[in-house]
Parts: sequence; structure tokens; C-alpha cells
Amino acid sequence: MRYVTLPGTDLEVSHIAMGSSAIGSRVGRVDSFALLDAFVEVGGTFLDTAHVYANWEPGEKHRSEKTIGAWLRATGHRDRVILATKGGHPDPETPMVSRLSPSEIVGDLDSSLELLGVDRVDLFWLHRDQPSRPVGEMLETLHEQVKLGKVGYIGCSNWRPERILEARAYAEEHGIAPFVASQILWSLAAPNSGVVAWDHASMDDEAAAFYREAGLAVVAFTSQARGFFTRAAAGGLASLRPDVRAEYESPENLARLGRAKRLATELGTTVTAIVLAYIDSQPFVGIPIVGCVTLEQVRDSLSGADLALTHDQLRYLMSGDNAEGEH
Repeated sequence: MRYVTLPGTDLEVSHIAMGSSAIGSRVGRVDSFALLDAFVEVGGTFLDTAHVYANWEPGEKHRSEKTIGAWLRATGHRDRVILATKGGHPDPETPMVSRLSPSEIVGDLDSSLELLGVDRVDLFWLHRDQPSRPVGEMLETLHEQVKLGKVGYIGCSNWRPERILEARAYAEEHGIAPFVASQILWSLAAPNSGVVAWDHASMDDEAAAFYREAGLAVVAFTSQARGFFTRAAAGGLASLRPDVRAEYESPENLARLGRAKRLATELGTTVTAIVLAYIDSQPFVGIPIVGCVTLEQVRDSLSGADLALTHDQLRYLMSGDNAEGEH
């Protein structure tokens, strides 16, 4: 397993993060513990959760954080992981109502600490943005939590470049804690027009240029395009669920699938490894989140954990620019 230090921090994390939206809900407690154990056993250290995870399902709330907290207590692995959680997400029952007031941010953080059974998280993300709310108010609220020792560093999830720049300028002007990372929708696949949720930020040419210039770490959710490449490579398009095909099937992505398969063969690795290496071989720090729900998926996702791609290989994956044999 390779490791990387998030710029501007002392957090050295595994270059693949374990997502947990299904932990404790779609994946039961026993199996969740087994997934987390398997991730740590192969050197994984970066765990990503959120206060809202599983709250869109009937029944018990906050099952992801509760399950991770129980696992940490059972294993004593708190010191082996970089623990990140997110707050400030709208209630799933009222998705258009923002929840980023100071009391809501602090309330989510305090609840997460209790559910996780810790007194501090290494990284706390604002799960959404509210462009109508002054960025300074949110940053001052977060900075106070850093000063209190409840948070190591702060990040933003689903924020767009112009707002991140505004936040960076405010933090520099006022000498307070800045965002050290951005979490967005990003994979080798380009989502089809109209399928990205209105409140999600995703990688595009403008954002890529921004992150190259800013040197800000990017943590990618849906990094495997919901299994589009891996499943299509193994079983063809017919093996994909209709919703995944609707989101990602396009001539552009089918061409990228073909190039990923070819490059995997040339390098003696898997398509999954190529897809994840695309994220973490960028000219800025990129970390893919893998949302595994089976041990087989953990093994597949981490089987090529040491793979790094060259600039030419990245260019080939995206556009096929290189001539044959120049990868």
C-alpha cells in the first residue's frame, strides 16, 4: 500500500480510502467488521464516513458512524486509522433545506464524535455548500472546533472551485484554518448529461485546472463509476444495472473502457486497478474512495494498490492520443 501526506497537514493516509455509506445498513455489523478488518490488514488507513449515512433508509439512523464506532472499540484500531466524517448535509426528508448554520454544524460534529466513540476526528468535511451563506461564518465555526481540539483539519465536500477560492482567501486573510482537501464526484468515466445531482460537485476540465493550480488534495467519491468499468469488463454491458448504464454508457466511456482493458493487459493488472490508479496518479494529490460491500470487492480494489500511471498512460486513458506501444 502506498501512502501520501495531505498537503498542508501532517496526515499521512493510504492512497485509497474506505467509504462507508453501506456500512451498518446494507452491510450488516458482522460483515461490516470483516470489511474494515480486511482494509486495515492490507495497510488501509483512511476511513471516510458521514453523519447522514444510512439516514435515507427506514429504521435506525446514523448506522455507519455507529458501526465504525463499535468496530473501533472492539479492535482498538483508533490509532491505526485516519478518521474522517462529514456534517451539514440536508435531512433526506427535506433535501432542499440547507443545514449549515453554526448550531447545525457543531451539532452534527458533536453527535458524530459521540456515535464514533472518539473525542476528535482527524478530518471533518462540510458535506454540502450553501452559496447564499457567507463562507466566513462557516469557516469561523469550523476553526473554533479545531481550536477546541475536536477536529484536526477541515475539508469541503461538493463545493465548487469559486467557493473554495473564496474560502481560501478568507482563511488566509483572517489567519484561520483553511480547507485542506475537497471531496467531489470523480472517476475515469464522464457522467452523462443531466445525471449528476444538483448539489454534487464533479470533476471537469475547469475543476482539474483549478486543482492543479491550487495543489489541493481531491478525494473522489463514486471513483469506480458504480462499477461501470469493472463489471462491463467482466460481463459486458448486459451485466450492468439499467441505472448504471443510464448514467455512464456513452461512446466516450466505452472507448475509455476499451483503453483501460488494453492497458490492464499490458501492465499485467486489473481494470479496477487502472480505474483507481487514474485518480491517484494525477499531478495533484488524488485519493479514490472505494465503497466495498463484499470481501471480494475489497480484495479487487486493493489488488493493484501500488500501481502508478505515467502522464502518457493517463493521457491515453482519457483520449487515446498515444500511438500503439507508447504507453
